[in-house]
Amino acid sequence: MKPDSDKDRSSLPNPRITPRTRTLLVIAVGIAAFSLGLWLNFGLLSNRAEPPTIAGIFLEPPRPVEDFTLIDQDGQPFTRERWRGKWTFLYFGYTFCPDVCPLTLLELNKMQKILAQENLDQDNAYLFISVDPARDTPERLGKYAPYFNPKFQGATGTPEQLAGLAKQFGVYYTIPDAPKENYTVDHSSTVMLIDPEVRLRAVFTEDKAEIMAADFRKILEYVEAH
Repeated sequence: MKPDSDKDRSSLPNPRITPRTRTLLVIAVGIAAFSLGLWLNFGLLSNRAEPPTIAGIFLEPPRPVEDFTLIDQDGQPFTRERWRGKWTFLYFGYTFCPDVCPLTLLELNKMQKILAQENLDQDNAYLFISVDPARDTPERLGKYAPYFNPKFQGATGTPEQLAGLAKQFGVYYTIPDAPKENYTVDHSSTVMLIDPEVRLRAVFTEDKAEIMAADFRKILEYVEAH
């Protein structure tokens, strides 16, 4: 006689999946899938880097820069596309400024050197935009901006072009209605950061070289984390 394990298996009962059982299985699979998706989503959100805290304003999301046209220090048109693919530090001022503008450009020069030492300045650009086109010709800007650093460039435009661009960035300036020969221009003094996708990413309200360099480092780390 063969052992019980060799008995004809056809005599074993044939289990059947009832409609109720099928429904319960579908519900169980759905709950499991939802739980897995919720866990994965929560894990991704919990690992997402927090926006950096800087000495100024970090924009999240960044603000796209609208089209504009200026003229650069070589007399060539300057549009937003010149900012694409690189980080750009932007400052509005004028070459006859007696104090704030040259001091800020000196700090930007120091910052550029710090970033260069850390290999964080390969493709960065630095643009000085004059809001005083009556006196700041392209030729004058071509001598002024690079004086502080060979990487610095200058640009300006018509009063209408400058007013439109300044409005985009929330920059304030005012030129006397009947200016004398040696007039001064009241203007805000902030350094702005444009990202490689031509969006306003940050506004630095503290213009000390070491602080701006540290804040830029934080921003790069945040962008890389995303």
